[in-house]
Amino acid sequence: MKRRWRKQHLAGSGEVNITAFMNLMVILVPFLLITAVFSRITILELDLPAPGTGKQAQANNDAESLQLEVIVRKDAIEVGDRKRGLLKRVPAADDGSDLAAVSDLLKQIKARYPDKQDITLLLESDIPYERMIELMDTLRVVRVEQNGQTIDAELFPAISIGDAPAAPMRQAKRKTP
Repeated sequence: MKRRWRKQHLAGSGEVNITAFMNLMVILVPFLLITAVFSRITILELDLPAPGTGKQAQANNDAESLQLEVIVRKDAIEVGDRKRGLLKRVPAADDGSDLAAVSDLLKQIKARYPDKQDITLLLESDIPYERMIELMDTLRVVRVEQNGQTIDAELFPAISIGDAPAAPMRQAKRKTP
C-alpha cells in the first residue's frame, strides 16, 4: 500500500503553479519602470596643453596672437592674455552676475578675434565642481537674440584646464595710438 501511495504522489506532482509568481511580476515590473531614474550624461571635451607649447609660444613673438586665460579665484574671476596680462577682473558674486560680466567681455573679445577657438581655464584648488562647470558653459557658448529668437552662439569651445597660479595676473599694458 505504501508503494502505491508513493507512486501516485510522485506521479501527481509534475505541475508547478507559477500564477503567484506571475502576479508578482505583473505588479513589480511597471512599478520598477515608473520609479526608475532616467539620467542623461553629458560630456564636456577638454584639451590638455601639448608638451612644449610654452616654449613654442615664447619662440613665436607674434604680437597679434591671443592666448586667453580665465583664472578663477575664490573672490574674483580674472580674464587676461598670457602675454599682455590682465584684461579685466570681475569680483565673484553669488547671484551669477559675475558670469554675465565674463560672458559680455568674452563676446567683445570674440568680436575682435572671430577665428579664436581656444581658451585656458585655470582654477584654484578649492573651487567647487559646480562652479567649474558653470564657467565652462559660460566660456563655450553665449545666448544671443537674432531675428527675435534666442540662439546659442559659439565662443571658445576648445577649453584647456589647469591649476591657477598663486600670484594674481599683472595688469595688461594698453596700446596708446
